[in-house]
Amino acid sequence: MALDCISTPWEGLDFVPCFRETVINGALPVIALIYVTVTIVITITQYQRTSRYSPLNTKTNALPFYGATNPTPALTNNSGSISVKTACSTLNTGSLRWSVYDLSRCGVSLFQLVSFVYLLNQSFQGHYETDKKVEGQEPDVIMTYGIHAIYYGILFSISLAVLVLSGSSKSLADSLCNQAHNLFGFDTLVGLINLRSYYLVHDVELESTGYTFALISFSLNLGLFCLLIHEERQAPDEIVYADNGRVLSGEEWASTYSKYMFSWVNTMMKQGYQATLNEQDLMEMVDDNRAKNILRQFRQHHRLSMAWALLKTFKAPLAHQWVFCMVWSIMMFGPPYFLNKIIRYIEHTGDGSSDQSVTSAFLSVFGLFLSSVVMSLAYQRALYIGRCLGTRIQSIVIGEVYEKTLRRRDETGKSSEDGPKKIQGNVDNLLSVDSRKMGELTAYVFYIYCFPLQISVCIWSLYRLLGTASLYGMLVMLILQPVTYILSSRFQSLHHVVMACTDKRIKLTKELLSAIRIVKFFAWEDQFRNRISEARLVELKAIRSRLYMYMWMGNAWFMIPILIMVTVFYIYTKTFVLTASTAFTALALFNTFKTTLDELPVITSFILQANVSLTRIEDYLKEEEVVLPANGIATDRIGFINKASFSWDKSTVAENSIPTLRNLDLCFPSQKLSLVCGPTGSGKTTLLASLLGETYCHQGAAVLPRLRASASNTLGGAVSGIAYVAQTAWLQNCSIKNNILFGLPYDEQRYQDVLYMTALTRDLEILECGDSTEVGEKGITLSGGQKQRVAIARAVYSQASTVLLDDCLSAVDAHTAKHLYEYCLNGPLMKSRTVILVTHHVSLCIKAAAYVVALLDGEVAAQGDPATVIQSGALGDELVHTDSDDDSEEDEQTSLPLVPRVAATAQLDGAGRLTLEEKKAEGGVDKQVYVTYFFASGGIVFWLSVLVLFCCAQATVVGQDYWIKIWSAAYSTRKDILSTFSLFSLAQLDSLHFMNSSGISNDEPLDQPVDVTYYLGIYFAIGILALIVTTLRQVLLFEGSLTASKRIHAQLLESILRAKVRFFDTTPLGRIVNRFSSDLETIDQSVAPSLSLLLYSIIATIYVVFLVSIITPSFLIPAIFIGLLYWAIGVYYLNTSRDLKRLNSVSRSPIYVQLNETVNGVATIRAFGAQERFVIDNLEKIDANNRPFLWMWATNRWLHCRVDFLGAVVSFCAGAVLIMARSWVDPGLAGLSLSYALTFNHHVLWVVRMYAINEMNMNAIERAHEYLELEPESANTIVTVSPPHSWPEAGKIEVKDLVIQYGPDTPAVLRGVSFKTRPREKIGIVGRTGSGKSTLALSLFRFMEPTEGQIVIDGVDIHSIALKDLRSRLTIIPQDPVLFSGTLRSNLDPFGEHDDADLWASLKRAHLIGKERETDTPVTLDAPVTENGSNWSQGQRQLIALARALVKRSSLIILDEATSSVDFDTDHKIQETIRTEFVNASLLCIAHRIRTVADYDRILVLDQGKVVEYDTPYALMTKPDGVFHQMCERSGEYTELLAIAQQKHISITTTTNTP
Repeated sequence: MALDCISTPWEGLDFVPCFRETVINGALPVIALIYVTVTIVITITQYQRTSRYSPLNTKTNALPFYGATNPTPALTNNSGSISVKTACSTLNTGSLRWSVYDLSRCGVSLFQLVSFVYLLNQSFQGHYETDKKVEGQEPDVIMTYGIHAIYYGILFSISLAVLVLSGSSKSLADSLCNQAHNLFGFDTLVGLINLRSYYLVHDVELESTGYTFALISFSLNLGLFCLLIHEERQAPDEIVYADNGRVLSGEEWASTYSKYMFSWVNTMMKQGYQATLNEQDLMEMVDDNRAKNILRQFRQHHRLSMAWALLKTFKAPLAHQWVFCMVWSIMMFGPPYFLNKIIRYIEHTGDGSSDQSVTSAFLSVFGLFLSSVVMSLAYQRALYIGRCLGTRIQSIVIGEVYEKTLRRRDETGKSSEDGPKKIQGNVDNLLSVDSRKMGELTAYVFYIYCFPLQISVCIWSLYRLLGTASLYGMLVMLILQPVTYILSSRFQSLHHVVMACTDKRIKLTKELLSAIRIVKFFAWEDQFRNRISEARLVELKAIRSRLYMYMWMGNAWFMIPILIMVTVFYIYTKTFVLTASTAFTALALFNTFKTTLDELPVITSFILQANVSLTRIEDYLKEEEVVLPANGIATDRIGFINKASFSWDKSTVAENSIPTLRNLDLCFPSQKLSLVCGPTGSGKTTLLASLLGETYCHQGAAVLPRLRASASNTLGGAVSGIAYVAQTAWLQNCSIKNNILFGLPYDEQRYQDVLYMTALTRDLEILECGDSTEVGEKGITLSGGQKQRVAIARAVYSQASTVLLDDCLSAVDAHTAKHLYEYCLNGPLMKSRTVILVTHHVSLCIKAAAYVVALLDGEVAAQGDPATVIQSGALGDELVHTDSDDDSEEDEQTSLPLVPRVAATAQLDGAGRLTLEEKKAEGGVDKQVYVTYFFASGGIVFWLSVLVLFCCAQATVVGQDYWIKIWSAAYSTRKDILSTFSLFSLAQLDSLHFMNSSGISNDEPLDQPVDVTYYLGIYFAIGILALIVTTLRQVLLFEGSLTASKRIHAQLLESILRAKVRFFDTTPLGRIVNRFSSDLETIDQSVAPSLSLLLYSIIATIYVVFLVSIITPSFLIPAIFIGLLYWAIGVYYLNTSRDLKRLNSVSRSPIYVQLNETVNGVATIRAFGAQERFVIDNLEKIDANNRPFLWMWATNRWLHCRVDFLGAVVSFCAGAVLIMARSWVDPGLAGLSLSYALTFNHHVLWVVRMYAINEMNMNAIERAHEYLELEPESANTIVTVSPPHSWPEAGKIEVKDLVIQYGPDTPAVLRGVSFKTRPREKIGIVGRTGSGKSTLALSLFRFMEPTEGQIVIDGVDIHSIALKDLRSRLTIIPQDPVLFSGTLRSNLDPFGEHDDADLWASLKRAHLIGKERETDTPVTLDAPVTENGSNWSQGQRQLIALARALVKRSSLIILDEATSSVDFDTDHKIQETIRTEFVNASLLCIAHRIRTVADYDRILVLDQGKVVEYDTPYALMTKPDGVFHQMCERSGEYTELLAIAQQKHISITTTTNTP
């Protein structure tokens, strides 16, 4: 008998009684009990073990990294990020023993137990009347009740245990509670099956005891379920704080109801509604969404490809998402199924043929409500999981790329041309674009498997409905697949092109922004504008091609269902009669099919773009890394062994070319000072880089021991035991103090000692905010000397035992250099350190050196102790005055300002903040932002055209529906409800109901012939018309979007080019780049579609309300009420979502800023061993970006859940009213009214959603608009005077009472400066670091407008002429030479205005090439110059900048310490060049080397922004107690300098006296 039950379990519409009682009510509960019992036993055993044993070591093992050579300890620690700021040492989570939830569990389980025992007793005594039709035989009933009595006995015991243990053993009680919930849930499902069986037999008549009890039992379990979904067993008793001090989100312990309805977001929603949300208001994310935990989990699978590693990492949440998606995919057929049942009931009630009871009809209404709610909740949950996964993958990409950047070999120093160079714009795009593309795919990844499932159901249903005719439709689909494949492939290749074009534009933009001062100095704004605009046009052309390809993909997917439908109907009507039921059922399925296919282009584009991004990211992660020397080498040796050879190019050996450094065998003495010297370009910087492992080693090895990082070590300072000061000082965009500390704890005495040793104490007195002054990006607020000394101070303050200094004395003046030598290099904090100093100041430093290395053309010319090297003659003339008697200590009472021991000013941290926090608008998006885009995209005509095309597209849809109505009328009978209803529910009618109960006869004879070809042809023609209108609408939108993008970019670029230099000082480069990258991408692709969809949703909503109101005017009453509810929910939501979107936009910039900062200083970071600390900082910035993003999408899901629930209530009310009015309502009008009432909810939701998305997208324009209103420099057009074409001719300068401030709220830098120069005079400007020398040079170019005073050049007030006229006529060679990527020719003559002969001559005159160098290292005009000129030394870059000035040939030239980094011999030759080449030009030379200007016509001495001396060099040198006199004495070269000045004085006197 039992085998018969199992073999035939189903009969009619239900299980057979025997199978249900034996298997469903018998075997399955037993299996559930066994499973739960075993689980409980295991849980108790584990609990007992953990309660008796406490592990000695709770630290986790370090996990391997994906693409990493060394694990980052920051990511291998335990993830315990939760701490409670209370007196309690442990987290107390709700420990109430007698909670209503525990009592309810016990009460319900006890009632069920008693009830089943009672029924079992009644059965044994023969008082129970068995329901034969439902329950089967009496033994089966007794067995069922017996099993359930045991089932609820165990369940009551578990519930009681939970009640008892909740106060003492909370974790065990929670585990038991979960098992109790499993048992309750399982029996609820079983009870639902039993209740359905009773209902099918008895309807609502409670005719048997079993039916009554089944209803009571199910109702109790359902009520308990409704109560328990609100239980929060893990909720803490107090506020929980994360490790960063933020309040932790309640998502972790939220109840089931709260998780599915996103009620845990209520706290943030309320706060955002009441006031503007700020970053500090945001609660912390759960641990699973924190970047450090995500990366740790991901790196367990690093051996796999990135795609597989991601899949393995997130397999659990993907599995959860799959479950929700399956529920969504199944439940989406629920609403159309119940709708059809409701309409059919109303239809057949009128003619009395209905076989349903009114109760069944009301149950269908409830089923409509329930299926809509379940479908929505499952869908929203799947979407939220997708968003969380997308955010986690973005975190992985950013984290991996950033760490790779810290390890990646810097190829910018590569001088070969054997392949495309990796540009910084590419890395920016990896973070800004590619990470987002991968995140977007992951957010909607479930569509990839849900759509095929839905398509499969449609195909199967069509086959059941139409037979073999549907196979022809599938054949058409297969035939057209190559078309879609070709289009998809073409789209992918076009996306590659777009990304490459975007990379190029961003690279050019970054190059412009990095060199903005040079661009302004040389008045190159127009040329760079044209260059970037051309790149932008190429990019927009590529974007246009990609958008059009996307449009053709959409058109293909639009036409495929129409072609399939026409083919199927044509084949079908060859054999069968096409009745209305068949037609409209098939049309419903085809429209479901079409709706799914319409989304495929979007998903396909996501997949293709993500695949491109994944490839780009993996390629970057596979790039070569710097191999640092092994940690913890047991040796004190530092140097090179085995004839070591190094170069910047890996291919040097393969190409048999000469390495940059070769044949090195050096051993630097421990705890001593070593010098490395040699002429410019000899390989000194490369030697230090080779020690640090930054170059390629072709032979031998470099030896530089590093300390091994450990958990006990601090992450600050020089973790590696090595400190490095680069030739171009690298500083972080923070305060001077934090730059010096570099992550180390503050030690007052050590800090003050370091400030004095590096002569910074006096600078801090001058700076208004002292050491709290923010240095700005790339140290922009400090002079070159100040930047270098801050970098030295960082190295000295660190705990490093080895200090590498790369020509750090060149950027400071002579007496500051001597102070650094005496008090820093020979100071107490450097005594026990190994110091390797690259320098041209050999004569100053050789006295304290224990070891000297002289380089020449990449080889060691001499090495050994100082005496040996001096005798070899390798040092040339640099030591002529080494033994001068002027080496004595200076009198401390001289008039020179001395360095104070302690800085007099002390400011609070942050007092000198230069970089302002990024602005974040508040409230609604300003109307002016909309106006900006409105007119940029085309104005009134454009948007009117869009509106007309939308109306036309809507008209074609109505036309199609109307034609179906006409077509169906040819077959219709008087009661054919489907001819009306199908107009409004084509997308989601359920096919199974029609196939099972519509009574279609496929071979029904045709009473009156109908020309199917005619109807299909017209329908197809309307479809083609709809395609044409839609295409025109898309083309118009695309063109308008591209026009707006082009105009906004042009305006943004113009605004940036005209902005004052102060803006670039106070705004990080990454923040500006963010506008040109991610914000501009949003403007390019998202803004116009979101505005158009908003417009469409509003039009569709008005259309629905209008049509339904005509049919059923009473609908207006609930519509107004529901509309107000929608409005209230929308407003409540929008305030918060808008703020969160803005916070998300603002939080992106710091990631880019840190990346740019890291790239610029990666060698310094690696040398210090500070990678881990920077990684931790990066992870915090990632979290700061993800936090508002996740909250924003959580609030979005909060909105959808409530709007969908409200829509389900609308459906329920509308269905219930129609059922109650079934006796008089017309079925056709009922179907029409109900269908459109249901679409009302959909359209209103899209109005709210698209308005919110539009506000979010307009945030990108809002941010761009912010930079469109920057304060510009003075007009570039003629102001009041147009200088002659030959101006300036004589170069005569007159400065009158000049007062200069960098900002209105900053102190004056120049204070009443006045002086005059004669025509063609050579003026040397000297003064200690920070005295205002460079500011004076900037003021000549009007980078700052004077607060008082004026500057007159050749009789023309420079403030009365156009900036372009001024800057294009002057030439400056700046302190920091800036080069552009390209070639030597493009740097000397960026815009092709000179021939090669002039360029070659300028290189020779600048001594970049010479007879002695041409043979060894040939330099050509086509020699590559990489980004920032990284493949040239600092000295060579200064020579290139000098050559660029020689090409320009101005009559007034300013040299701002232009030769500070070249050797003395080259400096001497350059000065000779200046004397001969610039004989007809006036020259202002800012110099630290007094020798450079000792033979100039006059010397201008500045101190603290004032002129203290101004006369000929000889007069000032011979002036007792003069400042210049003391400076010369401090330089150690007084006798030689006096001789040079005296010779100049004699020559002038002789010339003057000559008749």
